[in-house]
Amino acid sequence: MSQDAIRVQGLSKKFGGKTAVDGLEFAVPQGGVCGLLGRNGSGKSTTIRMLMGLLKPDTGGAELLGLDCQAQHETLMQRVGHVAEAPVLYGWMTVRELVRFTSRFYTAWNADAVEGLLGRFGIDLGQKVKHLSRGMNAQVALALAMGNDPELLILDEPATGLDLVVRRDFLESIIQLIQREGRTVLMSSHMVHEVERVADQVVIVDRGRLLVSAPLDELKQQMRRLVVRGGEGARLVPGVVRCCCDGVELVLTVRDGDGGVRRSIEAAGGEVAESMGMSLEEIFVDLVSGGTEEGK
Repeated sequence: MSQDAIRVQGLSKKFGGKTAVDGLEFAVPQGGVCGLLGRNGSGKSTTIRMLMGLLKPDTGGAELLGLDCQAQHETLMQRVGHVAEAPVLYGWMTVRELVRFTSRFYTAWNADAVEGLLGRFGIDLGQKVKHLSRGMNAQVALALAMGNDPELLILDEPATGLDLVVRRDFLESIIQLIQREGRTVLMSSHMVHEVERVADQVVIVDRGRLLVSAPLDELKQQMRRLVVRGGEGARLVPGVVRCCCDGVELVLTVRDGDGGVRRSIEAAGGEVAESMGMSLEEIFVDLVSGGTEEGK
């Protein structure tokens, strides 16, 4: 079994009286792509800022690559790459000057890899950063994050504000980097359909709380949408995530990996007329809409 690249244990953070992150616990194995999903304001960026040592948690902690995020922050920064949401780069520099400036913060720097990525993206090294498009800005930030040959890459909403074509190219670049180098990636996003294209694990949070942490294939096997006739008590069966009434039928979203929920529905007098698989986007919407308690 591979060592976890990320391990989060009881991570919590409040701002004033508002809880932004509430006891998060999850792990990300080495060598995979994990999508951190949640609506805007769900605590994704706060979680990432704590992982990067930019915020101190109120309780709990986290480890990256086996090192404590807070106590061993400086060591970790030599091994981890980070792209913040809407990264702010020094506009008065040229891209070449920005690369040289950034390289001084690292004990090891792969200049050839950075220039190779920038060339692949079609970025002119002599161009002023302030003249870059939003898509080019994101690409430069990704190239800089790869400069220290990171074992772990953490991306916070990396494709926000990019048009559809640029987003697809950007995400495909990430996929190719991971497949070629075998790195681990944690990518925060609220664009669920795009995460589904690249992730092999998902962590879903809502209002700072963990709803799901599971391999994507396993989650899609477990989650089902059932059309149920009769048996009004079926909506109260444990394992029901969301319930909608469609005329005389109930449409239930359930976690039913072993078929136990279906048997409980039938025991409650319901007849399962149809069972359907769900996309990650459908799973995400039903989980965050149905609340955090099963059976609600």
